Amino acid sequence: MSLTMNRTAVVSRSAQPSRQRSVSVHAAFTKVATKSEVDAAGGRKVVEVNGTKYLLAESEGQVYAVLNKCSHLGLSLVGKTALLQGQVVNKCIVCPAHNTAFDLATGEVKGKWCPKLPEAISTSFGLTPPKPLPVFALRMGADGSIEIDV
Repeated sequence: MSLTMNRTAVVSRSAQPSRQRSVSVHAAFTKVATKSEVDAAGGRKVVEVNGTKYLLAESEGQVYAVLNKCSHLGLSLVGKTALLQGQVVNKCIVCPAHNTAFDLATGEVKGKWCPKLPEAISTSFGLTPPKPLPVFALRMGADGSIEIDV
């Protein structure tokens, strides 16, 4: 079963702030997994909805849903290879490539942005400013089913 809700946003159509229109965005909770599947995957499970990959991550008994792409270069936080296995530490998912920690509840960067990059590279080529990781509302059914709002 899927809950549907409509959101309305006001979008500016040019440099003229007086020209605005309303856009309706369709959002729905979609069943993506069960709690037992997340547990069986070691507390980190990647799911796909409409071609987009999301990471379900458990920390201290709570399950969170985030985009499965680091906001720095778009690399997988949890991927198919041993090198792309981000870990959950202190309610954060840690990017395996750059070691940036993202708060699972808010997506905000915790600590230093891209601490694995050598200082010479970050100062020579410029480091993009910290960007939060997109997070998604999640609800769990009494039967352990997990739904995310995508």
